[in-house]
Amino acid sequence: MAAVLLCLCVVLTAGCSGSPDGEEDVPGAARTPPSSTAPAAPPRIPSATDLPGVSHTVGFAADGSGFTLTAECDQGGCRQHAAVLEAGAGLWRPVRSPLPDLTTDQGITAGLTVLGPGRALITEGAERADRPGRTWFTADYGGTWRRGSTRPTGRTATVPTGAALVTDCREPSGDGCARSRLLIVLPDTGEHRVLTHRPPLTGVLSPAGDIAENALFMAGQDPETGLPALALSGDRGRSWRPTHMTGAAEDGWAPRVVAGRRGMYAVQPGQPPSEEGVKNGLLTLHVSTDGGGTWTRIWRYRPGVEPLSILGDLVVTDDDRLTVYGETGVWHSDEQARTFRFEGAARGPAGSVRQTPIGWLWSDSYGKGAYRISADGTHWHDFRLGTEGG
Repeated sequence: MAAVLLCLCVVLTAGCSGSPDGEEDVPGAARTPPSSTAPAAPPRIPSATDLPGVSHTVGFAADGSGFTLTAECDQGGCRQHAAVLEAGAGLWRPVRSPLPDLTTDQGITAGLTVLGPGRALITEGAERADRPGRTWFTADYGGTWRRGSTRPTGRTATVPTGAALVTDCREPSGDGCARSRLLIVLPDTGEHRVLTHRPPLTGVLSPAGDIAENALFMAGQDPETGLPALALSGDRGRSWRPTHMTGAAEDGWAPRVVAGRRGMYAVQPGQPPSEEGVKNGLLTLHVSTDGGGTWTRIWRYRPGVEPLSILGDLVVTDDDRLTVYGETGVWHSDEQARTFRFEGAARGPAGSVRQTPIGWLWSDSYGKGAYRISADGTHWHDFRLGTEGG
């Protein structure tokens, strides 16, 4: 079963962790004093503990509206449901789900992509090499759903604002993929298009970040070294240029980019060389102070040195504090990853965090429909979705 990874929060106390020796000091990204400005108020997302089943995915548009998918399971299988939150409505409203019921031998694989206010695409998630996946698109908050597929129906030279970037495997390899191309999910129709201009990378391409109005990052392999690398587009995909990333881990996975007030940060997850008993290892952290053109490594994996893992995105607070939610707890750094301190009463999965158009979204580890939302990465608002999350 391909379930969304949900996580458990760890409440704050103190601990500490060393930092790697020999990492470079980064001009413009030195230690940041605490912010003296008033904290940003987190968005007020309402709970909905009367929704059937448990929420396994949720997404939001920039106006605060959103969609969630829930599943109600028993020994006979699962019924799949959907609900919507309209901007300013103050409550979640159940809508008809286009997804079929599941038998006991089928897993919940459905994906949700919010493409703007009232617009979302549900992907069935059961793709095979010889058959594209089924999709359903709505532009009216789930009032109607139009059936489609992940098969691209043309090309586009640019990535429209609000569009989603997805990877389409072109060369399966065992349980993975050896080569892929980029598809654009159009925000007005949910249709897939092939991106005309390929970034100067090889191997499997994956979206690494939509940072600003025009800045897009793509992850892949450097064609000369074979190392994980990033490419940058400043014109919504019409052209791409490679970036210079020092110290990337050879066996690491695709980097992911997030933005802070004083720079951009790239996280490279992967399997630690000595495994360390973790599944979602943290191998390197990099910072860029020139808009993503060059990257300097500020953290690297060392045996036994926490944080050893990361679940979701690196959280960059408004005062530029770095926060890692990992398999053993929450780790904070006030000094650009030179040191991290543990904050929690007990070690354990600390939750998965990702960026959304309305802020950082935290999900619990155990599929109980518990979420948190934050505008600044520091102050959080709790909400719960689904009967089993109450």
